Amino acid sequence: MIRLRLSDIAALLKAPWYGEDVAIDTVSTDSRTLGGAALFIALKGAHFDAHQFLADVASKGAIAFICSEIPSPGLNVPYILVPDTRIALGQLAAALKHKLAPKTVAITGSAGKTTVKEMLYAILSVGTRAENALSSLPLNTPNTTTSAAVLATAGNFNNDIGVPLTLLRLTEQHRYAVIELGANHHGEIAYTTELVKPDVALITNAAASHLAGFGDVAGVARAKAEIYQGLSAAGMAVVSLDSEYSEYWLTLVQSQPLMTFSLSNPQADCYASAIQLNAQGCAQFILHSPAGDQPISLNVPGRHNVANALAAASAALALGISLAQVQQGLATMSAVKGRTNLLQVSPHLKIIDDTYNANVESVKAAIDLLASYAGFRALLLGDMGELGADARLYHEEIGNYAKNSGINLLFTVGVLSQHASDVFADQTSKTSSAHFSQRQALITQLMPIISAQQDVTLLVKGSRSAKMELVVQDLLERCQQETSSC
Repeated sequence: MIRLRLSDIAALLKAPWYGEDVAIDTVSTDSRTLGGAALFIALKGAHFDAHQFLADVASKGAIAFICSEIPSPGLNVPYILVPDTRIALGQLAAALKHKLAPKTVAITGSAGKTTVKEMLYAILSVGTRAENALSSLPLNTPNTTTSAAVLATAGNFNNDIGVPLTLLRLTEQHRYAVIELGANHHGEIAYTTELVKPDVALITNAAASHLAGFGDVAGVARAKAEIYQGLSAAGMAVVSLDSEYSEYWLTLVQSQPLMTFSLSNPQADCYASAIQLNAQGCAQFILHSPAGDQPISLNVPGRHNVANALAAASAALALGISLAQVQQGLATMSAVKGRTNLLQVSPHLKIIDDTYNANVESVKAAIDLLASYAGFRALLLGDMGELGADARLYHEEIGNYAKNSGINLLFTVGVLSQHASDVFADQTSKTSSAHFSQRQALITQLMPIISAQQDVTLLVKGSRSAKMELVVQDLLERCQQETSSC
């Protein structure tokens, strides 16, 4: 964040301030992450109220507050008084973003948005001199510096609190910002898009995810479309032609500058051909674009990552980045923790750690990757969360999909995932599927199966609430202890 005085922040918020006019270097809503010269924003929710802990926050180094209640008289810390601290957080972030004005891409979608964000971050971070390859597009601003400074969303800071906190990390050195927008209810993306005011807006896809808040997949598509409605007249919409909702999205952006992408549709501005997977499952393909054709090699496994790469390339081209820089960035992009990380545990055992999150489409994409490997293929599945009233049917759908994809073994852990293993078992031998209430029991039964096979690939997948990363952790520990089994 750029340094601001408390009076400057109060002016931006049009709110009164009290006490010393201190200089602020960082903003925090969490006392555990206070930086130097920190302004603490006291958020209030249904089950918490940070105003109750202002004394503790001050003792940990906060030098000023934004609050909606007057601090206790004995607390001699400067503060700004606002009606709603959450709204104030957003207003401050939006003002800082407007002041610094980096070229900004906003990304949302049911699956792939974090991977696309990381791909685009890698492309923009290459720092090579870009050519003005798309001079006919209104947003073309070539990268003419030797090192592009890029801000990107960290972790899962993609909601109505995380997005403004991300924007508040902007400094004068940032030429680009790549902001991920998530949501679990209607209106959330509209709100965060208004804060971000992107130059380029992108939806990766719409699928069964957070259905408790959206009702159905059509509701998801409408909620994701809020990102396009937040574009300025000159802002560019990037639209996937592979989605069943592409026509709907296209009607919303018909007055906008437009870039389309597709895995194989040659009518798209950016599409792929000659897709091949190498021995590690990473794709090589030809990228066709308005700027020309370019061979691309990915460093992350899975055919589904070709679609993610096309999305990232489309957004980069919309910013005027050259095809050469797109190629270099995609080739050097490293795997994101918990997202199709390929762990070669031994010459005979591979683990695909895809535990960061899960919905129906992302699980199917991961199963496709698993099916691309030779040898014995096992899926270790945790519950998929927030699927609403049809959660059982969606888990059964995954059981069918795994069987039809040639997966040899399906072990599940949790509650809802049992429906997947039950369907899988109905179509195969009973020993090829089992459900567990505890992950240790799953691993105990799995280890002798691994040791009996010559070449094993395990896919571990589940929603955040399933904590399937602990299964990966336990497997690695057991393999260290029982090297003969792995």
